[in-house]
Amino acid sequence: MIQGLEAGRPPVSTFQTREPTLSVYGTFDVLNYGDLLFPLLLRDRLGLAEDQMRAFSPVGGTLPWDDAVTALPIDTAADFAADLHVIGGGNILHDRVTSLSDYANGRFGQRGAYAALWLGAGLIAAGQDKPLAFNAPGVPYPMEAGPAQVLRDRILAASPCVTLRDDASRQFWRLEGQPGIDTLPDTALDLAALWPAETLRPPAAAAFARHGLNVPERWLALHVNDRYLDGDVALQARQIEALAKRMDALPVLIAIGPCHGDHRLAVALRSELTIPALVLVQPRGLREIAGLIAHAAAYVGSSMHGLITALAYERPAIAVARPRMIKFAGFLAHLGMPERLVRSWAEAVEAGALLDPLPAEGLQAIGEARSRIDAHWARLRGLFGAPLPASCQLAMQELRLWMEQQPAPLQDWRAFTTVLPVPTPVAAAPTDKPFHCSICGGTTLRPDRRLADSLRGHGQRCASCNSTARHRAMHQVTDQLRKEPTLRASGLQYGRHRVAAGGWFADFALIHPAQADGSLTPPPADRRFAMVICLDVLEDVREPRRRAFDPRCSDRRGGRAAALLPHRSGPRRDARLGLCPRRRAGLPPGLRRGRRRDAETPPAEGASDGAAPERPLCRQRDDAVPHHMVGDPPRMARRPGPAGRKVARGHMTEA
Repeated sequence: MIQGLEAGRPPVSTFQTREPTLSVYGTFDVLNYGDLLFPLLLRDRLGLAEDQMRAFSPVGGTLPWDDAVTALPIDTAADFAADLHVIGGGNILHDRVTSLSDYANGRFGQRGAYAALWLGAGLIAAGQDKPLAFNAPGVPYPMEAGPAQVLRDRILAASPCVTLRDDASRQFWRLEGQPGIDTLPDTALDLAALWPAETLRPPAAAAFARHGLNVPERWLALHVNDRYLDGDVALQARQIEALAKRMDALPVLIAIGPCHGDHRLAVALRSELTIPALVLVQPRGLREIAGLIAHAAAYVGSSMHGLITALAYERPAIAVARPRMIKFAGFLAHLGMPERLVRSWAEAVEAGALLDPLPAEGLQAIGEARSRIDAHWARLRGLFGAPLPASCQLAMQELRLWMEQQPAPLQDWRAFTTVLPVPTPVAAAPTDKPFHCSICGGTTLRPDRRLADSLRGHGQRCASCNSTARHRAMHQVTDQLRKEPTLRASGLQYGRHRVAAGGWFADFALIHPAQADGSLTPPPADRRFAMVICLDVLEDVREPRRRAFDPRCSDRRGGRAAALLPHRSGPRRDARLGLCPRRRAGLPPGLRRGRRRDAETPPAEGASDGAAPERPLCRQRDDAVPHHMVGDPPRMARRPGPAGRKVARGHMTEA
């Protein structure tokens, strides 16, 4: 069927009058499989020779993968006379600070690295008076009103081809219904046109041979990202083994994104697996990764382009990611396959039917999407040498005038830096005290890959167990609470990280909190728990403050619930949390506010731009206490309990 999809495709024409030139902008200077596909696809599908294209990235440089392009620093982009400037793809359309340390030493640092790839690229195109096109990149976050948005709108008006990755990208930029703004599946779905399946058998076989393995009859391609683990590495290994058994296939674990630490997790999993496996910690190149996925029986993992590669070669695939990662849902919506996105590895193990061969309607959807991508390539080819529409010319002229009006020396494309949001100063973690993880005992921190303006409490992660500051704070809270005999009887944790050790409780359960419709997953109907723990998950639930403490969770007198609630804005912490100072009772004295700073200070370690902290809350459950939620007004309403006793509503305390 792959050959059938490729048959009858229009040949790629070349620019006949003279050799056209292309500048493409993206993150092509880091080891991340998906991003590195775009320059190769553009060069091939636009019919260009190697010397007719330049790829520009925040830092540039040569990568160890021999089939990746060599990216040039974006500082030099204005010096290359291109006939067409193309942005993307990838999830790069934002103006926020990036946590990728690779870009700390770039021309624009971590603050301007991503903005340079589209705001800067738009100004470069305007300065050269050449067309600018968007190769279906993604918008990961809403963009706030301000100077950057004004500049963005002018750049969009100057572009004759604005194609975004999905509807969510258009919504984040508030462009719904605006003419000329199109959406298209990620163009890497056209990978089989660049590398037909049969050409990828040799690099796949070489990967097995390099590890002393014969090519198996069947293998299962896997990718694991530490953001989406259900628990610790041992649990993940058991889940991989269960999937391999179900598929009767050798597990092949691929470190698709070394720049995100995939290789470190792959090494840890290799030591936990109890069955034969190929663990590709250091892939040799893009074709090797593509070959191992293209000829696998199926793919399961948390890589966006692992998923896309599998479907490009008609392999069944499951993506494991939280629903808030809109890029997965957006891509699958194009194909009518939303069921292929699951929220946990436990769900992936249970979703066995999705690993059967793709049905006819799925193959048809892929074929139709590839036809749309073919039309996109044809549209880009048509921009070489074509006159710009009058509206684009006017917008280009406005951009050039704007650059001229900027203060020296930023009177060129570098003027984009003047519109970037100024990051809020971040409190530094104490430097006079070594780090010690309260969960695993680790002593090394690593930067969190979440952007700097994400929820507070993420900041630095433990390199050993991947815990954030808020995980470690919650661990300390629950460690104290479970010392009460009544609470030690049973525990339920919503969320995946090992904040609560199962051995702490005689009866322990772990479930995912959020359902697809944004409601809280109900606890097991036939079980009740003395302690309910909820962390890192209510951000996926609608109305988290009102749903935080479900009365169905605990029916035991004196039971407690603890949660981390997402709060991103507001000047007063007590007002945000719906608490009043008199409610800070019930925890051991050492865990009240201000008494644990000698052990750890989560807001300092995980502080971030424009975000308020996620703070651990605890609620004591008593049969006499009505089931009021965290969102109640901060007042101490009194209600009669048994035998006329007065009790305070909520009994919530702030740790």
